[in-house]
Amino acid sequence: MRTLLTLVFLSSLLSAQEATKPKEFPTDEEIKLVVLQSERAFAEYKQAVALEASLPTVKNDRTSLDTDKHLIELIPKLLDALKANPFNFDGLAGLLLLTTLDDASRNAALCSSSGMSDIAQELLSSHDTATIYQIMAISQKCVDASTQLYTVSESVNALVVKAVEAQAELNQQAVDALNKCAAAMKAATKSGNPQKDK
Repeated sequence: MRTLLTLVFLSSLLSAQEATKPKEFPTDEEIKLVVLQSERAFAEYKQAVALEASLPTVKNDRTSLDTDKHLIELIPKLLDALKANPFNFDGLAGLLLLTTLDDASRNAALCSSSGMSDIAQELLSSHDTATIYQIMAISQKCVDASTQLYTVSESVNALVVKAVEAQAELNQQAVDALNKCAAAMKAATKSGNPQKDK
């Protein structure tokens, strides 16, 4: 019984300490790690986009390929900026990295879907097994890229949430400090001018 009470007491003590523990911004090491992971995921995405250009549906409509190429141009600039100044992750750069990863993951998934559609067309028309296997390989490459991008985006999302929570706590502390300062000034004004209360 005494052991159980001790465990309950220690558990509540640890919970109280965690509740009062200040939120922390992502460390430079955490940011550098997700930037490195993003770099690898985007390299795979770039390879998938190069292969995507040979899909029959993409040859007929290059809109999706143009979107992919725009992302591929944007990505190195964003990653280089984060490598040079990891602290920028806590602002717009972190959100931009997250949305870029999500966009690339979605585009790679669409590439795979286009490949599946092309395979169906080939099966219905020419039955060219060499072309079908080639399209299957491209489609699989796109799936792999999409999965890797999505996985990295989950890590980036966790850091973005961490940064937002830390900033919100910091903002609240600033508001609390301003309120205390205003209350102290008001009290000092009243005590320094007692005639005002009469």
